[in-house]
Amino acid sequence: MKKSLFFVLAVFFGFNTFAQLNAGWEVYHSGYDEELRGIRAFGILKSTTDDVAWSIADDYSSNNAKISAIAYTSDGGVTWTAYDPLSLPGVVNLGISYVYPTNVTTAYVAGYKRSFGNGGIFKTTDAGANWVRSSSNSMYSNSASFCNLVYFYDENNGFSQGDPINGEFEMYYTTDAGATWTPIDGSNIDDPLSGEYGYTFGIAFTPNSSTVWFTTNKGRLFRSTDQGHTWTAFQTPITDFGGENDGGSVTFKDDNEGWIYRRNGELYHSLDGGATWTQMSPTDLYVKGYDISFIPGSANTLVVTGDNGGNANAGTLDYGTQISYDGGQTWTKIINYKFGSDPWMQFNSNQRIFHISLGFRDLDFGLSGGLSHINDPNDSNSGPTQGVFKFKKDVPGGGIASETIAGLSVYPNPASSFVTVNTDGATLKNIAVYDISGKEVINFNNLSVNNMTINTSDLEKGIYLMKIEDANNNHQAVKLVIK
Repeated sequence: MKKSLFFVLAVFFGFNTFAQLNAGWEVYHSGYDEELRGIRAFGILKSTTDDVAWSIADDYSSNNAKISAIAYTSDGGVTWTAYDPLSLPGVVNLGISYVYPTNVTTAYVAGYKRSFGNGGIFKTTDAGANWVRSSSNSMYSNSASFCNLVYFYDENNGFSQGDPINGEFEMYYTTDAGATWTPIDGSNIDDPLSGEYGYTFGIAFTPNSSTVWFTTNKGRLFRSTDQGHTWTAFQTPITDFGGENDGGSVTFKDDNEGWIYRRNGELYHSLDGGATWTQMSPTDLYVKGYDISFIPGSANTLVVTGDNGGNANAGTLDYGTQISYDGGQTWTKIINYKFGSDPWMQFNSNQRIFHISLGFRDLDFGLSGGLSHINDPNDSNSGPTQGVFKFKKDVPGGGIASETIAGLSVYPNPASSFVTVNTDGATLKNIAVYDISGKEVINFNNLSVNNMTINTSDLEKGIYLMKIEDANNNHQAVKLVIK
Protein backbone atom coordinates (compact mmCIF):
# COMPACT_ATOMS: atom_id res chain seq x y z
CA MET A 1 0.00 0.00 0.00
CA LYS A 2 1.35 3.41 -0.98
CA LYS A 3 1.78 5.75 1.98
CA SER A 4 1.19 9.48 1.68
CA LEU A 5 3.79 12.06 2.62
CA PHE A 6 1.55 13.08 5.52
CA PHE A 7 1.73 9.54 6.93
CA VAL A 8 5.53 9.48 6.66
CA LEU A 9 5.83 12.83 8.41
CA ALA A 10 3.42 11.81 11.14
CA VAL A 11 5.44 8.70 11.93
CA PHE A 12 8.74 10.54 11.58
CA PHE A 13 7.93 13.50 13.77
CA GLY A 14 4.44 13.49 15.26
CA PHE A 15 4.62 10.01 16.78
CA ASN A 16 8.31 10.15 17.60
CA THR A 17 9.35 6.76 16.28
CA PHE A 18 12.64 7.86 14.78
CA ALA A 19 15.17 5.02 14.84
CA GLN A 20 18.14 6.84 16.31
CA LEU A 21 16.24 8.27 19.26
CA ASN A 22 14.16 5.61 20.93
CA ALA A 23 15.27 1.98 20.83
CA GLY A 24 13.57 -0.81 22.74
CA TRP A 25 13.24 -4.55 23.25
CA GLU A 26 10.35 -6.88 22.46
CA VAL A 27 10.33 -9.81 24.91
CA TYR A 28 9.69 -13.36 23.69
CA HIS A 29 9.98 -16.91 25.00
CA SER A 30 13.42 -18.27 24.16
CA GLY A 31 12.14 -21.80 23.55
CA TYR A 32 13.82 -23.18 26.67
CA ASP A 33 11.18 -24.65 29.00
CA GLU A 34 13.43 -24.96 32.05
CA GLU A 35 13.64 -22.24 34.68
CA LEU A 36 16.54 -19.79 34.31
CA ARG A 37 18.10 -20.94 31.08
CA GLY A 38 20.40 -18.03 30.25
CA ILE A 39 21.42 -17.34 26.65
CA ARG A 40 25.19 -16.98 26.50
CA ALA A 41 25.65 -16.41 22.76
CA PHE A 42 23.94 -16.14 19.39
CA GLY A 43 24.89 -17.27 15.91
CA ILE A 44 23.02 -15.11 13.37
CA LEU A 45 22.77 -15.84 9.65
CA LYS A 46 24.34 -13.09 7.55
CA SER A 47 21.60 -13.18 4.90
CA THR A 48 19.36 -10.11 5.00
CA THR A 49 16.49 -11.99 3.39
CA ASP A 50 16.13 -14.58 6.19
CA ASP A 51 15.87 -13.72 9.88
CA VAL A 52 17.56 -16.90 11.12
CA ALA A 53 19.49 -17.29 14.36
CA TRP A 54 20.67 -19.89 16.88
CA SER A 55 21.26 -19.49 20.61
CA ILE A 56 23.31 -21.33 23.24
CA ALA A 57 22.02 -21.58 26.80
CA ASP A 58 23.57 -22.30 30.19
CA ASP A 59 21.87 -23.18 33.47
CA TYR A 60 21.63 -20.01 35.57
CA SER A 61 19.64 -21.67 38.35
CA SER A 62 21.15 -22.70 41.67
CA ASN A 63 21.67 -26.17 40.18
CA ASN A 64 24.32 -24.80 37.82
CA ALA A 65 23.99 -27.99 35.78
CA LYS A 66 26.37 -28.73 32.91
CA ILE A 67 23.82 -28.70 30.12
CA SER A 68 23.98 -29.02 26.33
CA ALA A 69 21.28 -26.73 24.96
CA ILE A 70 20.71 -24.73 21.77
CA ALA A 71 17.66 -23.19 20.08
CA TYR A 72 16.72 -22.13 16.54
CA THR A 73 14.51 -19.37 15.10
CA SER A 74 13.55 -18.62 11.51
CA ASP A 75 11.18 -15.72 12.19
CA GLY A 76 13.54 -13.19 13.71
CA GLY A 77 13.34 -14.40 17.31
CA VAL A 78 9.58 -14.43 17.80
CA THR A 79 9.36 -18.24 18.09
CA TRP A 80 12.12 -20.75 18.89
CA THR A 81 12.66 -24.49 18.72
CA ALA A 82 14.90 -25.63 21.58
CA TYR A 83 17.09 -28.73 21.68
CA ASP A 84 17.55 -29.14 25.40
CA PRO A 85 19.35 -31.44 25.72
CA LEU A 86 20.98 -31.48 22.29
CA SER A 87 21.51 -35.02 21.02
CA LEU A 88 24.67 -35.47 18.95
CA PRO A 89 26.13 -38.69 17.50
CA GLY A 90 28.89 -40.43 19.44
CA VAL A 91 28.98 -38.04 22.40
CA VAL A 92 27.20 -37.56 25.70
CA ASN A 93 26.49 -34.10 27.15
CA LEU A 94 28.88 -32.25 24.88
CA GLY A 95 29.82 -28.81 26.14
CA ILE A 96 28.56 -26.36 23.48
CA SER A 97 31.22 -23.79 22.62
CA TYR A 98 29.67 -21.97 19.67
CA VAL A 99 27.04 -22.30 16.94
CA TYR A 100 27.08 -20.68 13.52
CA PRO A 101 24.61 -20.93 10.58
CA THR A 102 25.51 -20.80 6.90
CA ASN A 103 21.99 -20.92 5.44
CA VAL A 104 18.40 -21.22 6.62
CA THR A 105 18.70 -24.89 7.61
CA THR A 106 22.46 -25.51 7.88
CA ALA A 107 24.48 -24.78 10.99
CA TYR A 108 27.63 -25.95 12.74
CA VAL A 109 28.20 -26.56 16.45
CA ALA A 110 31.60 -26.54 18.13
CA GLY A 111 31.87 -28.51 21.35
CA TYR A 112 34.22 -29.91 23.96
CA LYS A 113 34.29 -33.26 25.75
CA ARG A 114 32.51 -33.59 29.10
CA SER A 115 31.45 -37.21 29.57
CA PHE A 116 31.86 -39.52 26.60
CA GLY A 117 33.15 -38.96 23.09
CA ASN A 118 35.54 -36.38 21.70
CA GLY A 119 34.66 -32.78 21.09
CA GLY A 120 34.79 -31.24 17.65
CA ILE A 121 32.48 -29.90 14.94
CA PHE A 122 28.94 -31.14 14.23
CA LYS A 123 26.66 -30.16 11.34
CA THR A 124 22.92 -30.04 10.68
CA THR A 125 21.24 -29.46 7.34
CA ASP A 126 17.65 -29.65 8.61
CA ALA A 127 17.53 -26.87 11.22
CA GLY A 128 18.70 -29.08 14.08
CA ALA A 129 16.50 -32.16 13.69
CA ASN A 130 19.53 -34.31 12.79
CA TRP A 131 23.27 -33.88 13.21
CA VAL A 132 26.42 -35.53 11.86
CA ARG A 133 30.03 -35.17 12.97
CA SER A 134 31.76 -32.83 10.53
CA SER A 135 35.24 -33.00 12.04
CA SER A 136 37.31 -36.15 11.54
CA ASN A 137 37.99 -38.60 14.37
CA SER A 138 41.56 -37.33 14.66
CA MET A 139 40.48 -33.74 15.33
CA TYR A 140 40.31 -32.68 18.97
CA SER A 141 41.07 -36.28 20.01
CA ASN A 142 43.89 -35.52 22.46
CA SER A 143 42.90 -35.85 26.11
CA ALA A 144 43.75 -32.15 26.51
CA SER A 145 41.88 -31.00 23.39
CA PHE A 146 39.28 -28.27 23.82
CA CYS A 147 37.36 -26.96 20.81
CA ASN A 148 36.32 -23.33 21.37
CA LEU A 149 34.94 -21.98 18.10
CA VAL A 150 33.65 -22.64 14.62
CA TYR A 151 33.00 -19.88 12.10
CA PHE A 152 32.18 -19.72 8.38
CA TYR A 153 32.88 -16.85 6.00
CA ASP A 154 30.42 -18.29 3.46
CA GLU A 155 28.75 -21.65 2.90
CA ASN A 156 32.05 -23.40 2.11
CA ASN A 157 34.94 -21.65 3.84
CA GLY A 158 35.36 -21.77 7.60
CA PHE A 159 37.72 -22.51 10.48
CA SER A 160 37.68 -23.99 13.94
CA GLN A 161 39.84 -22.96 16.89
CA GLY A 162 40.94 -25.02 19.88
CA ASP A 163 43.33 -24.73 22.80
CA PRO A 164 47.08 -25.45 22.44
CA ILE A 165 48.29 -29.03 22.09
CA ASN A 166 52.04 -29.62 22.27
CA GLY A 167 52.75 -25.90 22.24
CA GLU A 168 50.52 -24.91 19.30
CA PHE A 169 46.86 -23.87 19.02
CA GLU A 170 44.83 -26.73 17.54
CA MET A 171 43.15 -25.13 14.54
CA TYR A 172 41.69 -26.29 11.21
CA TYR A 173 40.15 -24.80 8.08
CA THR A 174 37.68 -26.12 5.52
CA THR A 175 36.91 -25.09 1.94
CA ASP A 176 34.17 -27.65 1.25
CA ALA A 177 31.47 -26.93 3.84
CA GLY A 178 33.07 -29.14 6.48
CA ALA A 179 33.44 -32.29 4.40
CA THR A 180 37.18 -32.15 5.07
CA TRP A 181 39.30 -30.12 7.48
CA THR A 182 42.97 -29.20 7.07
CA PRO A 183 45.22 -28.47 10.08
CA ILE A 184 46.56 -24.91 10.25
CA ASP A 185 50.31 -25.25 10.69
CA GLY A 186 51.64 -23.82 13.95
CA SER A 187 54.15 -21.73 12.02
CA ASN A 188 51.19 -19.69 10.71
CA ILE A 189 49.90 -18.92 14.21
CA ASP A 190 51.71 -16.76 16.75
CA ASP A 191 52.91 -18.99 19.57
CA PRO A 192 50.74 -19.23 22.69
CA LEU A 193 52.11 -17.87 25.94
CA SER A 194 52.70 -20.26 28.80
CA GLY A 195 49.30 -21.49 30.01
CA GLU A 196 47.38 -19.54 27.35
CA TYR A 197 44.07 -20.80 26.00
CA GLY A 198 41.05 -19.47 24.09
CA TYR A 199 37.44 -18.97 25.15
CA THR A 200 34.09 -20.37 24.11
CA PHE A 201 32.03 -17.58 22.49
CA GLY A 202 35.25 -15.50 22.39
CA ILE A 203 35.04 -14.36 18.78
CA ALA A 204 34.57 -11.11 16.86
CA PHE A 205 33.98 -10.68 13.13
CA THR A 206 32.50 -8.26 10.61
CA PRO A 207 30.04 -9.26 7.87
CA ASN A 208 31.39 -10.03 4.40
CA SER A 209 35.01 -9.75 5.50
CA SER A 210 37.89 -12.22 5.68
CA THR A 211 38.97 -10.79 9.05
CA VAL A 212 38.15 -12.46 12.35
CA TRP A 213 39.47 -12.32 15.93
CA PHE A 214 39.50 -14.65 18.96
CA THR A 215 40.26 -13.89 22.61
CA THR A 216 42.42 -15.62 25.23
CA ASN A 217 42.93 -15.86 28.99
CA LYS A 218 46.11 -13.78 28.66
CA GLY A 219 44.23 -10.75 27.38
CA ARG A 220 45.48 -11.28 23.86
CA LEU A 221 43.53 -10.89 20.65
CA PHE A 222 44.44 -13.17 17.74
CA ARG A 223 43.56 -11.76 14.32
CA SER A 224 43.36 -13.40 10.90
CA THR A 225 42.84 -11.39 7.71
CA ASP A 226 42.91 -14.36 5.29
CA GLN A 227 39.98 -16.53 6.36
CA GLY A 228 41.82 -18.17 9.21
CA HIS A 229 44.97 -19.37 7.45
CA THR A 230 47.41 -17.14 9.39
CA TRP A 231 47.07 -15.53 12.83
CA THR A 232 48.78 -12.60 14.58
CA ALA A 233 48.45 -11.90 18.32
CA PHE A 234 48.04 -8.47 19.93
CA GLN A 235 48.14 -7.66 23.63
CA THR A 236 45.13 -5.68 24.85
CA PRO A 237 44.64 -3.65 28.06
CA ILE A 238 42.76 -6.64 29.53
CA THR A 239 44.71 -9.31 31.40
CA ASP A 240 42.15 -12.10 30.89
CA PHE A 241 39.10 -11.84 28.59
CA GLY A 242 37.20 -14.36 30.68
CA GLY A 243 38.41 -13.28 34.09
CA GLU A 244 35.98 -12.66 36.93
CA ASN A 245 37.41 -9.24 37.76
CA ASP A 246 39.22 -8.21 34.59
CA GLY A 247 37.30 -9.84 31.78
CA GLY A 248 35.77 -8.16 28.78
CA SER A 249 34.09 -8.36 25.41
CA VAL A 250 35.26 -7.14 22.01
CA THR A 251 33.45 -6.00 18.85
CA PHE A 252 34.50 -4.55 15.50
CA LYS A 253 32.84 -2.22 13.01
CA ASP A 254 35.15 -3.15 10.14
CA ASP A 255 38.65 -4.54 9.62
CA ASN A 256 40.19 -1.66 11.57
CA GLU A 257 37.82 -0.03 14.07
CA GLY A 258 36.82 -1.88 17.21
CA TRP A 259 35.93 -1.55 20.89
CA ILE A 260 36.71 -3.49 24.07
CA TYR A 261 34.26 -3.29 26.94
CA ARG A 262 35.98 -4.19 30.20
CA ARG A 263 34.17 -5.88 33.08
CA ASN A 264 34.76 -2.82 35.29
CA GLY A 265 33.03 -0.54 32.77
CA GLU A 266 36.12 0.82 31.00
CA LEU A 267 35.77 1.28 27.24
CA TYR A 268 38.68 1.05 24.79
CA HIS A 269 38.89 1.96 21.10
CA SER A 270 41.13 0.67 18.30
CA LEU A 271 41.63 2.03 14.79
CA ASP A 272 44.21 -0.53 13.63
CA GLY A 273 42.46 -3.86 13.84
CA GLY A 274 43.20 -4.43 17.50
CA ALA A 275 46.96 -3.86 17.42
CA THR A 276 46.71 -0.86 19.77
CA TRP A 277 43.98 0.46 22.09
CA THR A 278 43.11 3.85 23.57
CA GLN A 279 40.89 4.23 26.64
CA MET A 280 37.80 6.35 26.01
CA SER A 281 36.04 8.68 28.44
CA PRO A 282 32.38 7.95 27.68
CA THR A 283 29.50 9.99 29.06
CA ASP A 284 26.72 8.23 31.03
CA LEU A 285 27.98 4.67 30.51
CA TYR A 286 26.71 2.93 33.64
CA VAL A 287 26.13 -0.77 32.99
CA LYS A 288 29.30 -2.78 33.25
CA GLY A 289 30.95 -5.51 31.43
CA TYR A 290 28.77 -8.39 30.11
CA ASP A 291 28.75 -7.91 26.34
CA ILE A 292 29.24 -5.28 23.64
CA SER A 293 28.16 -5.30 20.00
CA PHE A 294 28.53 -2.89 17.12
CA ILE A 295 25.40 -2.95 14.95
CA PRO A 296 26.50 -3.75 11.37
CA GLY A 297 25.26 -1.31 8.76
CA SER A 298 24.85 1.53 11.23
CA ALA A 299 27.06 4.60 11.26
CA ASN A 300 28.37 4.38 14.82
CA THR A 301 25.84 2.43 16.93
CA LEU A 302 26.95 0.26 19.86
CA VAL A 303 24.93 -1.67 22.44
CA VAL A 304 26.16 -3.03 25.78
CA THR A 305 24.72 -5.31 28.45
CA GLY A 306 25.67 -5.46 32.11
CA ASP A 307 24.91 -4.28 35.62
CA ASN A 308 25.49 -0.85 37.10
CA GLY A 309 27.80 -2.07 39.83
CA GLY A 310 25.99 0.04 42.41
CA ASN A 311 26.63 3.28 40.51
CA ALA A 312 24.41 5.83 42.21
CA ASN A 313 24.08 7.87 39.02
CA ALA A 314 22.26 4.98 37.40
CA GLY A 315 19.44 5.09 39.94
CA THR A 316 18.05 1.70 40.92
CA LEU A 317 18.47 0.10 37.49
CA ASP A 318 20.53 -2.93 38.44
CA TYR A 319 20.78 -4.63 35.07
CA GLY A 320 20.04 -3.72 31.50
CA THR A 321 21.30 -2.38 28.21
CA GLN A 322 22.61 0.94 26.93
CA ILE A 323 23.00 2.29 23.43
CA SER A 324 25.43 4.74 21.85
CA TYR A 325 24.90 6.39 18.46
CA ASP A 326 28.29 8.12 18.33
CA GLY A 327 30.84 5.33 18.58
CA GLY A 328 30.79 5.03 22.35
CA GLN A 329 31.18 8.68 23.33
CA THR A 330 27.71 9.13 24.86
CA TRP A 331 25.26 6.50 26.10
CA THR A 332 21.54 6.20 26.82
CA LYS A 333 19.67 3.51 28.75
CA ILE A 334 17.28 1.37 26.74
CA ILE A 335 14.21 1.47 28.97
CA ASN A 336 11.42 0.55 26.51
CA TYR A 337 10.01 -3.00 26.69
CA LYS A 338 7.06 -4.79 25.14
CA PHE A 339 5.84 -8.09 26.59
CA GLY A 340 3.69 -10.05 24.12
CA SER A 341 0.57 -8.13 23.18
CA ASP A 342 0.96 -5.65 26.03
CA PRO A 343 1.63 -2.01 25.13
CA TRP A 344 5.13 -0.60 25.24
CA MET A 345 6.22 0.37 28.75
CA GLN A 346 9.22 2.08 30.28
CA PHE A 347 11.37 0.61 33.04
CA ASN A 348 13.13 3.61 34.56
CA SER A 349 13.75 2.29 38.08
CA ASN A 350 12.99 -0.45 40.57
CA GLN A 351 12.74 -3.08 37.81
CA ARG A 352 15.55 -5.52 37.15
CA ILE A 353 15.68 -6.85 33.58
CA PHE A 354 18.67 -9.13 33.16
CA HIS A 355 20.47 -9.08 29.81
CA ILE A 356 23.47 -11.32 29.19
CA SER A 357 24.47 -11.51 25.54
CA LEU A 358 24.05 -9.67 22.23
CA GLY A 359 23.91 -10.59 18.56
CA PHE A 360 23.20 -8.29 15.61
CA ARG A 361 22.93 -8.79 11.88
CA ASP A 362 21.97 -5.15 11.31
CA LEU A 363 19.59 -2.49 12.65
CA ASP A 364 16.61 -4.58 11.52
CA PHE A 365 17.61 -7.82 13.27
CA GLY A 366 19.25 -7.90 16.67
CA LEU A 367 18.85 -10.08 19.77
CA SER A 368 19.79 -10.05 23.42
CA GLY A 369 19.86 -13.09 25.66
CA GLY A 370 18.16 -13.14 29.04
CA LEU A 371 16.67 -15.72 31.42
CA SER A 372 13.78 -18.09 30.69
CA HIS A 373 10.97 -18.76 33.18
CA ILE A 374 8.70 -21.79 33.58
CA ASN A 375 5.78 -19.37 33.79
CA ASP A 376 5.06 -15.68 34.00
CA PRO A 377 6.17 -14.43 37.44
CA ASN A 378 2.79 -12.67 37.67
CA ASP A 379 0.70 -15.65 36.48
CA SER A 380 1.49 -19.11 37.85
CA ASN A 381 -0.94 -20.68 35.37
CA SER A 382 0.85 -19.40 32.28
CA GLY A 383 3.28 -21.38 30.16
CA PRO A 384 7.04 -20.89 29.71
CA THR A 385 7.92 -17.29 29.02
CA GLN A 386 10.65 -14.72 28.41
CA GLY A 387 14.35 -15.35 27.88
CA VAL A 388 15.09 -13.50 24.65
CA PHE A 389 14.83 -9.86 23.58
CA LYS A 390 14.35 -8.63 20.02
CA PHE A 391 15.81 -5.23 19.20
CA LYS A 392 13.50 -2.52 17.88
CA LYS A 393 15.06 0.65 16.55
CA ASP A 394 11.79 2.58 16.34
CA VAL A 395 9.70 2.18 19.48
CA PRO A 396 6.53 4.35 19.50
CA GLY A 397 6.52 7.18 22.03
CA GLY A 398 9.30 8.79 24.08
CA GLY A 399 12.37 9.97 22.23
CA ILE A 400 13.81 13.45 22.49
CA ALA A 401 11.74 15.34 19.97
CA SER A 402 9.63 16.94 22.71
CA GLU A 403 12.70 18.41 24.44
CA THR A 404 13.95 21.89 23.59
CA ILE A 405 17.11 23.96 23.76
CA ALA A 406 16.57 27.55 24.86
CA GLY A 407 17.41 30.13 22.19
CA LEU A 408 18.00 27.56 19.43
CA SER A 409 17.49 28.51 15.79
CA VAL A 410 18.16 26.56 12.58
CA TYR A 411 18.16 28.47 9.29
CA PRO A 412 17.56 28.56 6.41
CA ASN A 413 15.06 25.73 6.54
CA PRO A 414 14.33 24.52 3.87
CA ALA A 415 18.03 24.64 2.97
CA SER A 416 20.07 23.80 -0.09
CA SER A 417 23.84 24.25 0.17
CA PHE A 418 24.17 25.10 3.86
CA VAL A 419 22.30 25.35 7.15
CA THR A 420 23.25 27.30 10.28
CA VAL A 421 22.61 26.18 13.84
CA ASN A 422 22.68 28.98 16.41
CA THR A 423 22.02 29.10 20.15
CA ASP A 424 21.77 32.14 22.43
CA GLY A 425 22.36 30.05 25.57
CA ALA A 426 24.75 27.20 26.29
CA THR A 427 27.26 26.32 23.60
CA LEU A 428 26.55 23.58 21.09
CA LYS A 429 28.05 20.19 21.92
CA ASN A 430 26.94 17.60 19.33
CA ILE A 431 25.05 17.86 16.02
CA ALA A 432 23.96 14.88 13.93
CA VAL A 433 21.76 14.63 10.84
CA TYR A 434 19.86 11.46 9.87
CA ASP A 435 17.95 10.58 6.75
CA ILE A 436 14.43 9.14 6.89
CA SER A 437 15.73 5.54 7.02
CA GLY A 438 17.68 6.31 10.20
CA LYS A 439 21.12 6.47 8.58
CA GLU A 440 23.46 9.08 10.02
CA VAL A 441 24.70 11.34 7.20
CA ILE A 442 26.38 14.21 9.13
CA ASN A 443 28.00 14.23 12.56
CA PHE A 444 29.90 16.86 14.58
CA ASN A 445 31.03 15.98 18.10
CA ASN A 446 32.67 17.79 21.02
CA LEU A 447 31.85 21.27 19.74
CA SER A 448 32.13 24.36 21.91
CA VAL A 449 30.55 27.08 19.78
CA ASN A 450 27.29 29.04 19.70
CA ASN A 451 27.08 29.14 15.91
CA MET A 452 27.75 26.34 13.42
CA THR A 453 27.32 26.47 9.64
CA ILE A 454 27.03 23.03 8.02
CA ASN A 455 27.61 22.21 4.36
CA THR A 456 24.55 20.31 3.09
CA SER A 457 25.29 20.48 -0.63
CA ASP A 458 26.02 16.74 -0.82
CA LEU A 459 22.66 15.73 0.65
CA GLU A 460 19.88 14.51 -1.62
CA LYS A 461 16.63 16.50 -1.69
CA GLY A 462 14.29 15.28 1.01
CA ILE A 463 13.44 15.25 4.71
CA TYR A 464 16.03 14.80 7.44
CA LEU A 465 16.19 14.88 11.21
CA MET A 466 18.77 17.02 12.97
CA LYS A 467 19.61 15.94 16.52
CA ILE A 468 21.21 18.76 18.53
CA GLU A 469 22.73 18.63 22.02
CA ASP A 470 24.10 21.58 23.99
CA ALA A 471 26.79 21.73 26.66
CA ASN A 472 24.17 21.27 29.40
CA ASN A 473 23.08 17.96 27.82
CA ASN A 474 19.77 19.43 26.64
CA HIS A 475 18.49 17.96 23.37
CA GLN A 476 16.29 19.04 20.52
CA ALA A 477 15.25 17.33 17.31
CA VAL A 478 14.56 19.56 14.29
CA LYS A 479 12.99 18.62 10.98
CA LEU A 480 15.35 19.70 8.20
CA VAL A 481 14.18 19.94 4.60
CA ILE A 482 16.75 19.93 1.78
CA LYS A 483 15.37 21.43 -1.42
